[in-house]
Amino acid sequence: MTDSKDQKTTVILEPGQVAIVLGLEGGQINRQLVVGPEVEATLDDDHSDIPFHFFLASAFLVRLAQDEDFASELTEWYDERLQSEGDRTDAGT
Repeated sequence: MTDSKDQKTTVILEPGQVAIVLGLEGGQINRQLVVGPEVEATLDDDHSDIPFHFFLASAFLVRLAQDEDFASELTEWYDERLQSEGDRTDAGT
């Protein structure tokens, strides 16, 4: 098995998109904010406002880094959401 640091994945974004790439390594969450060239150009322009979706993604990453309980609370919320969707799917069949 190869070390995950040796494996690369290409992220192709549509114009104007941003992406949050999360990983888990040694029990620690690593994160990266990736922006498309159009967003990057906007950020480089001193006269442009920061795009809201970039701000939102950045705020999410800051919260993830600063709030120790946020990741576990988010995981619980997501699990509950999946469970309720699964229950609705089972009830519909």
